[in-house]
Parts: sequence; C-alpha cells; structure tokens
Amino acid sequence: MVYFCPSCWRVVAQCDACHACGADLQRFKGETYEEKLIRSLSHPEPTVPVRAATILGELRSKAAVEPLIVLAISNPDPYIQEAAVVALGRIGDERAIPHLEKLTLEGWLRVRRAARRALEILKNKEVAGKIA
Repeated sequence: MVYFCPSCWRVVAQCDACHACGADLQRFKGETYEEKLIRSLSHPEPTVPVRAATILGELRSKAAVEPLIVLAISNPDPYIQEAAVVALGRIGDERAIPHLEKLTLEGWLRVRRAARRALEILKNKEVAGKIA
C-alpha cells in the first residue's frame, strides 16, 4: 500500500513525520472523513479531487463550500472544475451563486454547462423555500 503525506502529498512510509516536509503525520489521525475529503481537493493526482468533490456533493457538505468554490474558480483542469461545480449544485449553498454565475460565462464548455445546471438547482431550491 502506498501512503501519502496529507500535507505535501509526497509518498511516505508509515512513520510519525513526513521525510519531505516534516509534517507531523500523527496530527491527521483525528480528522473526520469530511475533513480528509476537503483536504483531498488539493491532491496532485487529478482523479482524487474529482472523487473527493463528488463525495462531498453527495454528503451535502456545507464545510466544503468555500474550498469547492476555490477549486472551481482556480483549477485549470476542466474535469476538476466541473466536479467542483456539480458538487456546489448538489450542496445547494447560496454562497456559490455569484461564482457559478461567473463560471457560466467563461472557461471550458463543460464547466459553463455544469454551472448553468447548478444554478438552476440552486434557484429552484430558493423558489421552493419561498413557497414553503
């Protein structure tokens, strides 16, 4: 099994401190699953942030909204951006609206489409909330 340092994402052996960055690996043991997923959004292997964003969206993680916004607006990979945008739509937090609106106008087509769908979900949720 391969282990990665949760701080610098370098391969490490099972030990107490990362040989590359010196991070105390024991401090990460008490993290919740949600915290680990949020930290995984910055993993250098592209499939990891996509998976983490997808799971965070399924969990409707309010704690992940800000990190997902940052990922959606700053990551150059359209697949990672798309996963972050889809997750923001599933979570349904209004903090994402201005960023999603911006993403409907610029960048990769797949990201623009995902942002439009996420906004539709959020706006339908707003309308439903006002009716109830």
